[in-house]
Amino acid sequence: MAENQSQTFSEMQENGNVTYTEVAGSTNRDLETMLCLSEESNLKIPEYHIVITDYQENGRGQGSNQWHSEAGQNLLASICFYPPLPASRQFVFNEYFALSVRDLLSAHGVEAQVKWPNDIYVGDRKVAGILIEHAVIGERIRYTIAGIGLNLNETDFPEDLPNPISLTQITGEQYDAMSMAKELVACCQARAAQLQPEEWAALDDEYLAHLYRMEEWAEYEIHGKRREARITGVDAYGRLRLQGHEEIEQWCCGMKEVKYLINSGL
Repeated sequence: MAENQSQTFSEMQENGNVTYTEVAGSTNRDLETMLCLSEESNLKIPEYHIVITDYQENGRGQGSNQWHSEAGQNLLASICFYPPLPASRQFVFNEYFALSVRDLLSAHGVEAQVKWPNDIYVGDRKVAGILIEHAVIGERIRYTIAGIGLNLNETDFPEDLPNPISLTQITGEQYDAMSMAKELVACCQARAAQLQPEEWAALDDEYLAHLYRMEEWAEYEIHGKRREARITGVDAYGRLRLQGHEEIEQWCCGMKEVKYLINSGL
């Protein structure tokens, strides 16, 4: 196993800033393995390195969610980052990356919103899911792996998926996954300055401006109880703020403490 992993790392270095494999267990896990091997070899993987595959056998979304994708039809990739962020402000990266994905879609004529914490929606339908994982040392982020599953050309989704949509269903066009991955990296690079502390407030404002259901009344399950509420913001730790009809009804929820109940992707 170690010999095969070392060979993969060597090939990665030779092939520049993209590692492609036809089938992967998980692109996040593959990139994590490469990062660990790079530390052992004192060869730092370059920022924005992409690991991309046609099919993931164990693709994951947030929490215990699974990510479905027909082989060869969608963008399944993970990207390496070294964000200059304290560990306590990890959600800044979530905002930055979700908005970069939104930029990519906008460049192709598709206006999207970010569904907290970082799914990407067009209308009430999910076009992309994001899985962000940080490696933390002390009070700093050592590296970040940002995985994305973006529905590109798929049109026949399983019936048990509640609300998927693909770019081709929206635009009628066909898309190349590798080209889209490289375009996404360019979008990330264009926003890189927003990871600096002096830009965080503006990044927060932009994230909220494109947040799905922001200030809209809707049904949620909050701390196990069904309630009508509206999203009012996100705190510095990435928790969702909601307000009920009564002034005293205010909640600040982590991922496991709130569920979207109508047209939900959760």
